[in-house]
Amino acid sequence: MSRRAVATVGLCGAAFAVLVACSDTPAPAPATKTVTVPPTSRASSSAPATSGGSSSFNAPGRVFDPRTMQADVRKILTETYQVNEVGDVLCPSNQKVQDGSTFTCTVQVGGEGKTVTITVTGEEGRYEVGAPG
Repeated sequence: MSRRAVATVGLCGAAFAVLVACSDTPAPAPATKTVTVPPTSRASSSAPATSGGSSSFNAPGRVFDPRTMQADVRKILTETYQVNEVGDVLCPSNQKVQDGSTFTCTVQVGGEGKTVTITVTGEEGRYEVGAPG
């Protein structure tokens, strides 16, 4: 190639890099999905008993039901993240419904162990499910 052709290709490449860097397209959102699952009450000797099995969402000692969360995590991974071959999902028990808290669930994907980060996003039982890593 001639020097002129090399210079032209180089300038075109630099111009393309500048255009891409100046793009108005926002960065993609983090790979999370927010779901709402009603937490369950954890039996505790310090917590007052309630009638009918109901309690307010802000009551102390509220925890997520791990079985419900495991089913929801599996559904989000397969339907939202389009992950194939999702096997067992195991979420820890006694995870408090506390805004900002995080914990991980373990997931089998194609026979390989992965983790999924759960971030609680409110006192009402909302949480974000991160992509498996």
